[in-house]
Amino acid sequence: MLRNISLSVRKIQGRKEIKKVLATFLQWKEEIATLAPPPPVAKKLLIIRLDDIGDYLLFRNTLKAYRNAPQWQGYEITLLANKVWKGLYEYADNDAADKVIWVSKNDYFDKPASRKALWQSLRNEGFDTVICPARARPLLLDDACMLAAGAPHNIGSNNDMKYPEWNALSDTLYTTLYPQRNMMVHEFLFNVRFAEQCTGLRLYLDRPAIPAPQVNTGITTPYIVCFIGGSKKSHRWPAERWIELIQMATNDNRYTFVLAGGKSDKDIADKVMAATQARSIVGEVTLPEVAGWMKGSAAIISNDTMSSHLAVSCDRPTLIVANGDNFYKFCDYKNAGIERVDNAYPDLFLNYWKKKHYKPFKNYVAVTKDIATIPANRVYNALQQLLTD
Repeated sequence: MLRNISLSVRKIQGRKEIKKVLATFLQWKEEIATLAPPPPVAKKLLIIRLDDIGDYLLFRNTLKAYRNAPQWQGYEITLLANKVWKGLYEYADNDAADKVIWVSKNDYFDKPASRKALWQSLRNEGFDTVICPARARPLLLDDACMLAAGAPHNIGSNNDMKYPEWNALSDTLYTTLYPQRNMMVHEFLFNVRFAEQCTGLRLYLDRPAIPAPQVNTGITTPYIVCFIGGSKKSHRWPAERWIELIQMATNDNRYTFVLAGGKSDKDIADKVMAATQARSIVGEVTLPEVAGWMKGSAAIISNDTMSSHLAVSCDRPTLIVANGDNFYKFCDYKNAGIERVDNAYPDLFLNYWKKKHYKPFKNYVAVTKDIATIPANRVYNALQQLLTD
């Protein structure tokens, strides 16, 4: 009953969100029209990638293809990027673009003066072409910044946001739109396919990959990294389940467990450490250093968040604990042909997926409590299978 109430509330909120975003976009579009005109067009390419760290990890291996494309030889390439992954970019991809404009999304949405200054700075560049590679382009972010740049050529794919009303408007804004025959693929495969369409190049990429620094862990036994955080509450396996799992696995006396996460996850880490022998690097290391810890691990267990994509990029056995929301985009690495990645889902989702004959499907909505129903022994057994394989 409570679950049905929660879903009904979300539907009501969704209808309000559709109208609010459309109204705001039309207002912002009028503001963009008042910007000072652009200078003469130069050989400049703008790539807009403003989504979060996990999305960047599944995109970054395609970034250099744009520099290598014949049609943009001799172009200055600028990346409009989300500030949250600045450290990762500067560590792994610092030569992928000629210039980077870092955007704080909080400032963009909360400070009109900051937003308008960004729009005008984009307009002042005189870009020839703008590419928006994201499969799901927010009208108020990617699309608004594309319009602000004022380039004669704008490239995207048919938009895949959750509301058709947004997509229909968004797709009219682009001079070149690459329709996708099958949008029900993993995000990594989508990024590869889109980059190939844009550049005309064949990209031989079979999985995401990232360099990782060597770190001195001080651990002499094999260890397993547990990423306990998540940007959404509905994506966080509760501390009680992590405790059950680690206590269960500690009986094997084979592995040390290392908790990882951001500073906001410290309370959960303290609770897990108080009940287990787990170690913690939560909030103590940079993102590249987390990759170093992952690279040296026997396996990684992660909530469905950016760390799962970092783990796969480090080519370690990875178990993703997920509620099923957008599973085909971010969790179902097996159907993308990427090995040594498995999932633990709630029964509710598994039963629904079975009715769909285990095919990808859209519009599954999970509520916060769903992920808590995943039992620790399911994760433990899946981990054992990964380690055995």
